[in-house]
Amino acid sequence: MQVKQKENVSSTRVTLKDIVTLSGESAPVKARLNALHIYTFPDPPEQKQRQLFHVPDLVQKIVDEMPGVTVVPIGEPDVLAEYLPPKKHPSWLTAAKIALVCVLCFFGAAFTIMTFNNDVSATEVMDQIYTAFTGTEAKGFTWIEGGYALGLPIGILVFFNHFSGHRLTTDPTPIEVEMALYEQDVNTALMDYEERQHKDSSAKGGK
Repeated sequence: MQVKQKENVSSTRVTLKDIVTLSGESAPVKARLNALHIYTFPDPPEQKQRQLFHVPDLVQKIVDEMPGVTVVPIGEPDVLAEYLPPKKHPSWLTAAKIALVCVLCFFGAAFTIMTFNNDVSATEVMDQIYTAFTGTEAKGFTWIEGGYALGLPIGILVFFNHFSGHRLTTDPTPIEVEMALYEQDVNTALMDYEERQHKDSSAKGGK
């Protein structure tokens, strides 16, 4: 039984074949286990839903379904299943989103390059852009500075996915991701430390 860290499912009814890959010589056994019901997402489902499955629990379900069968898990100890509802957006809307992202990336990269070449003088670059588009010299606060001042906080809120206790999406925020990685590093360091302590104490005892 091959287990990956994450699997995407397109149906609210999750079967074993949706989250793991079975291999074996008996085709009837594989077919029966592949159709084994594991979980059902609530209906109607929300935008995105996730469910974590522990491999020992999956092995127990397989054994309960077919006693006597031998299961050898390979890969991750857990698998995260994420339900992605079928997209109902028209094709033109998807194309419009892609075009908008391309335009934002193009102008964002261009602005970054220009400010870098001008020694990060954003005000001077904005004045030059205003003059290039309007043909007149910028005097005081212009619509470019207004758009920059408005877009900056919006971009920060979208990136950090968190505002006043509310989330824009169900995805973890960058801070939560970093905290999870930090916790993993701390746990690994503690385990290594305890292992070294055990080896040192064993070595001293042997002497």
